[in-house]
Amino acid sequence: MLRFKSESLGHPLLCLLAGSLMAFAYAPFGWGWLPLLLLQPLLAASMHPDANTRIWRGWLFGLGYFPVGAWWFAETLTVHLGYGWLGALGGHLLITGACALAPTVFCWLAGYMRLRPTQWAVAVSLLWVLIEDLRFQAFGGGPWMSLGLSQVDTALSGFYAIVGELGTSFFVCLLAVLLAQWLRDRTKTQLWTLGVLSACVVLAGTGLHYINWTQPVGSPQPIALVQTAVTQQQKQNREAEAERLAQLAALSRPFLGSARFIIWPETVVTLDRQDVNGLLAQLQNEAMFARSTILVGAYQPTMTGQRFNTAYTLGYEAGQTYYKRHLVPFGEYVPDFLEFVSGHVPGDSQRGHGRASSLIANSGVLYGITICWEGSFSRDVLPLVRNGAHVLVNVANEAWFAGSTLPPQNLDAMRVRAMESGRDTVRVANFGPGAIINYRGEITHRLAASQAGALAGELQPRRGATPFASVGADFISLLALLCLAGLLIRARLHTTATTD
Repeated sequence: MLRFKSESLGHPLLCLLAGSLMAFAYAPFGWGWLPLLLLQPLLAASMHPDANTRIWRGWLFGLGYFPVGAWWFAETLTVHLGYGWLGALGGHLLITGACALAPTVFCWLAGYMRLRPTQWAVAVSLLWVLIEDLRFQAFGGGPWMSLGLSQVDTALSGFYAIVGELGTSFFVCLLAVLLAQWLRDRTKTQLWTLGVLSACVVLAGTGLHYINWTQPVGSPQPIALVQTAVTQQQKQNREAEAERLAQLAALSRPFLGSARFIIWPETVVTLDRQDVNGLLAQLQNEAMFARSTILVGAYQPTMTGQRFNTAYTLGYEAGQTYYKRHLVPFGEYVPDFLEFVSGHVPGDSQRGHGRASSLIANSGVLYGITICWEGSFSRDVLPLVRNGAHVLVNVANEAWFAGSTLPPQNLDAMRVRAMESGRDTVRVANFGPGAIINYRGEITHRLAASQAGALAGELQPRRGATPFASVGADFISLLALLCLAGLLIRARLHTTATTD
């Protein structure tokens, strides 16, 4: 049988290749077992005694992982924002290259840990969690392609309700490290450890997936999803915006009276809210008399010149508004300390962000709304659940990335949010895919991507909280930090006592 050596498995070219293939672990491919194999070169590199070598090889892994896996970003810059190929490549490497620093730092620091094999396996898995969480939050966030997200269709998905996407990354890394230790030494003891712990993790995840952490409240609510297929170029055509709103109205009318809540995508026109209201006056009256409420996306200007990205209601229970809280850095705003690049990116200083985790009520059910990539962050979603949301809704505009791997990955992110919170969830996006997702993360209704359409379905309102919804990602990150510190301090004390 082939025996891998740590040095050969951690070859620079293998690190680059393994990172490049990580994209296949995520939608639309969904090979959730793949990270266990592809992390092997990175883990082998992290055992190298030379720090510079670890940094170099970790960076190569990251250079394959994010710039290759998130190639849609470069396409967006060229197709929709008019960048030349050189400028697009530079912008792409600037953003995804920052994410690539995460495995670089992981590989560098992991090599300094002098622990016994089992302790080292736990310690480096905790280290991965901390560095991944830092990537989630630095400069406004980079939530793409976490190890935890890759497990949405595997047995490990049961851990979302306990430790969330972030904590699930720990178990993926742990299994990969145990496999790495066995590949390196091939002892029977390590084989038994790998087999027993892997079986325990898989069985625990499977069992946890079927625990009902939350309880249904009231009767299922009839809703409708309306999906458009408006390109970014069409969206900028102000002359056709009335026509696009008329199309949305036509797609919605068959559901008036039968659906209590009709959900539209994030802003599919560039018009401000008052202009949208004027063009939809007739639909507003029809929806009110039919006792249906429509959730509409539009911009809302303020007296100070700022514009908020909002989702608000028309029809029977009109006048409720949610303001987007988490803006996309360099897409919707530019951080103050990087103001000098504001003329070269689409973000602007006039975009406002909401402060409150406000809910929208419909027929006695409280809906927690998120806009765009807010759905990728548990820190943005869980406050809505704690405020009493019975159902989660994410509205988005995927025209920026139509045809790429990002829209199905964003849909998977909402499946994770459903399992983390124990809530039925809806995702409606311009260019799709749109879906109704139950509290177990299963898609019950789906609209195909890249085409306009509508569908009707039901959502079951739920109350209560999963363990993760009660504690949140900050607690998981703090727990990982404390456990890692405890392991290192214990190892240090043991080394000192042995020396004395």
